Amino acid sequence: MSKADDETYFVIPLSIQADGENYLIGNADLEDYYQIPAQGRTILGMLQQGDTPAAIKARLARDVARAEEDGGAGEMVDVDDFVAMLREIGFLYPAADAKLHRARVDAVPADRRILFKVDARIARAIFSPVTLLCYLGVVGYAVVLAVMDPALRIDPYAFFIERNFAATLVLLLLLSSAAVMLHELGHMLAAARHGISSRLGIGNRLWNIVAEADLSGVLALPKRKRYLPLMAGMMVDVLVIALLTLTIDALRRTGTMGGETGLAVPLLQALILQIVVTMTWQFNFFLKTDLYYVLSNYWSYPDLDADSRIYLRDRIHRLSNGRIGARAESPSYTNTRVLNVFSILWVVGRLLALGVLLLVIIPTLYLYAAMTYRAFQDPAVSSGTVFDLGIFTLLSLMILIGGLYMWLRGRWSTRRTLRKES
Repeated sequence: MSKADDETYFVIPLSIQADGENYLIGNADLEDYYQIPAQGRTILGMLQQGDTPAAIKARLARDVARAEEDGGAGEMVDVDDFVAMLREIGFLYPAADAKLHRARVDAVPADRRILFKVDARIARAIFSPVTLLCYLGVVGYAVVLAVMDPALRIDPYAFFIERNFAATLVLLLLLSSAAVMLHELGHMLAAARHGISSRLGIGNRLWNIVAEADLSGVLALPKRKRYLPLMAGMMVDVLVIALLTLTIDALRRTGTMGGETGLAVPLLQALILQIVVTMTWQFNFFLKTDLYYVLSNYWSYPDLDADSRIYLRDRIHRLSNGRIGARAESPSYTNTRVLNVFSILWVVGRLLALGVLLLVIIPTLYLYAAMTYRAFQDPAVSSGTVFDLGIFTLLSLMILIGGLYMWLRGRWSTRRTLRKES
């Protein structure tokens, strides 16, 4: 018997939730969550009680022997490997080194994202059954108005601009940013309903710059309670569209701000279309969108994207006889059936997104740039029109270039990490 068998351990504070046949364990301070088998949950509980690996092995051996006598399965988790894994990820320390956990938490770099905390009672009131019924009433009323009046329906051509290019783009950016913030606020309030704090930051999905709320804390909740925080953003989007529809109806009926001929109505119609586009973007679940997390939760797969990348590199490595990709020496993924499906969608989705970038987005920006250049060369075009087109084109290019930079920087960082690991 080795010395390690007689060691007692300190288990850091962990959330433990049933996740299908397995368990999801994690620590909110470290923002780390892992899936373990049911027998791993038993071992973890014994470690928390102060049992040594030797005592755990003896008890599990008795349990396995008893199960075999009753005609059941006799498989047993390797206790030494499981303890080593918990130590490697920082969930377990020798009892004498318990203070190292606090040191590790303190050593985590300062998070520059905005911390969102709100009284759980306020969040519960916002997402109470009564308020949800009120939201449904507003949405239902807006749907009825849109059915009765075609002018209130979603306009697929609302992005087509014939005048006030720069002003419309700037105002649309500001309003759509506010809509995005409301979307993320919905996520964070729904999480706060369960006492979960969140962090808000700026990130990217491929070359698209996005605001993103970190909801990793919801993994500490039972599985069924995670769906509302994950879906709350899209619920807020639907409510915002309904409120904008009612606003457009009021502006048209009263003639306020120029009515249909003014800037407000076309701008709000473009904002509605922008929100709809954003909602359809959520179906690109190969990009870690809201629906990606919903599916991951449904499949009880906490890190589907990371495992899909490892799985794809491993498959490509095998198919290319080691010339491309990287072999997964000890893969962590558990459900290859899910990965088979998701990895295909992952590849196809990225190829389609790249196709849209090369065949739609870049050519469209080129046309606007060419239009600006021709207007600059034409003496008959007023300087105001040239300035308007120029600002519009410049802002559009800056947004795309900024997104491409964030995406490529992330790719270079990932490749450097992979080189170090290999």
